[in-house]
Amino acid sequence: MSSGYTKPQQFVNFMQKIVFLHLLIFCLRNLYFIVEKLFRKNKKIALFFLTEQFYYDNSKFLFEYLRKQEAFKCLLFTANKKLYAELKQKFPNEVVYANSFTALKVFLRTKNVIISYGTSAAVFFPYYLHEKRKKIIYLGHGTPVKQIGYQTPVWNKFGKSYQLQSYSYLTACSDIECLMLASGFRVNLNQVWLTGMPRYDYLLSENNQDGELIQQHPYLDKKVILYAPTWRDGKLTEFFPFEDYKAELLERFLEEHDTYLLIRGHKESVKRKSILKDESLFKLKRVKKAEQDHFPDVTELLPFVDILITDYSSILVDYLLLDRPICFIPYDIEEYSKYQGLILDYERNTPGKKFASMQDLIEGLNDYIANPNIDQEWRQAVRETYHYYTDENHCHRIYKKILSIN
Repeated sequence: MSSGYTKPQQFVNFMQKIVFLHLLIFCLRNLYFIVEKLFRKNKKIALFFLTEQFYYDNSKFLFEYLRKQEAFKCLLFTANKKLYAELKQKFPNEVVYANSFTALKVFLRTKNVIISYGTSAAVFFPYYLHEKRKKIIYLGHGTPVKQIGYQTPVWNKFGKSYQLQSYSYLTACSDIECLMLASGFRVNLNQVWLTGMPRYDYLLSENNQDGELIQQHPYLDKKVILYAPTWRDGKLTEFFPFEDYKAELLERFLEEHDTYLLIRGHKESVKRKSILKDESLFKLKRVKKAEQDHFPDVTELLPFVDILITDYSSILVDYLLLDRPICFIPYDIEEYSKYQGLILDYERNTPGKKFASMQDLIEGLNDYIANPNIDQEWRQAVRETYHYYTDENHCHRIYKKILSIN
């Protein structure tokens, strides 16, 4: 008889853990509902919950805007020791280590909590963000192009209301996103703010090409193509999944145009060390890794990118603001649509060439390098779908909204 757990036993153990987690979250929800009532809330504290290992994205840009306003005392809240130490150097009196008694006191006194990541209540353990005790403002981290929250099959079928984090307010970039978020998180449309995302102030700024990044990565001063596909929920992404793929053709193309190709796997793929099946791609001199270890915040990288290659990732929506060529490798669109679900018509809302072979890729990229204005009208039309605002006042609009609820 083989040793180890059988598949049925593994399934039983997994379900036991799920039941225990459900019970724990349910208990936390009720505990914080009672305990928080004992503490008087301070509306002038804006507590930024950092659930990732990096200081980046919408929380970073909004924090750095709000801390300059007199209306709020802004605090960064993290359970990551390394990140806490880094932030302590930069913001000595504005960062709190979550696993401390001081942090618990701050949390219980705080009315306004701002987050960008973490739609599951378990993400904030052992804290519970109770929507009846706090104003929970969800900035998000990307415009939804696929099903989210209660729209997804797993939450719709098995989810409990206390498992999926509830929000008091959410920020959106367009009317259609307001509808998506209201539906996905079961909130009233009045709770979705049409403000845009904080990081877009940086992306649209004339001073968005950081000289320090060029010093660290000199190739950014050349032509840059970024290949950034989405997360496939446990499956490996196939980079350049073409029958006629030849590394020497790619290398020759990059050399001819004095161009660098950056590969940025989705952060969930990076966590699971599942970027590429074949690491030989990185043996090419002009192919570089561009994951979070190299560029923690993709917003700071995008201004250096001349052409974006993606598939179903919401990075498309950000890049539309720069009005530069976008192309797609949707090699598994039928399978992906079945288990993830795309919200809008894919063909209509992906303004660029679709590559199904190496020949398509080389020819298409050649076209875009020769004439970046190809598909410009199409890009602008899709941009109007996803972006109501294209100015540099996204943070200011959110600031005004928070003032209004206080």
